[in-house]
Amino acid sequence: MQPLNDYFTLLNTMESGAGEVAIDRSHNMFIIGALLSQKPDDVLELGIGTGYLTVSLIHALRYNGKGKLTCVDNWGDARGGDMEDVAGNLRMAGVNVVAPMEERTFLANSPDNAYDFLISDADHVNSGTWVDEHLRVVRPGGILFFHDTNNTVDYPNMSLITKRVRELDLPHYHFTKSSRPDERCERGLLFVVKR
Repeated sequence: MQPLNDYFTLLNTMESGAGEVAIDRSHNMFIIGALLSQKPDDVLELGIGTGYLTVSLIHALRYNGKGKLTCVDNWGDARGGDMEDVAGNLRMAGVNVVAPMEERTFLANSPDNAYDFLISDADHVNSGTWVDEHLRVVRPGGILFFHDTNNTVDYPNMSLITKRVRELDLPHYHFTKSSRPDERCERGLLFVVKR
């Protein structure tokens, strides 16, 4: 239990207020809970950002005692800091970092059914137009998370993700509610299970 205690201590010390990290603490914990429960072998994170969720994924995989993490980012929206330092720190933690690399290019060159757990918080302008590529690289029974799927004012193509998931009649739930002033959950987290 100690590794998870260390993780929760770390999680509570990291900023999750507006503008500090891309994903809210509650969505972070939900993703980590799913990873801890599913016990995936191959995890793909598209869009590293500040590394807030990435650090959580590392802790969860260590707790599970199994699983490999691959993170891809084009560094196109990097805000401050040296992204090569971020990548270097992640590599030292055992993460396969592929950056800078366009996420769509990475997916196009990935084999079918390569991952059993995927988190996409990348290329909000275009990723809604290549949902089938996300699905193609995930094994049947795999889990996918798409972040900012309800932020369609800033990123209209994000609505295409939910639309495509519904067209394919895939099991899903769209989390879009905040209950605290320090949350931005209304931006959306789409949870999908691939059949």
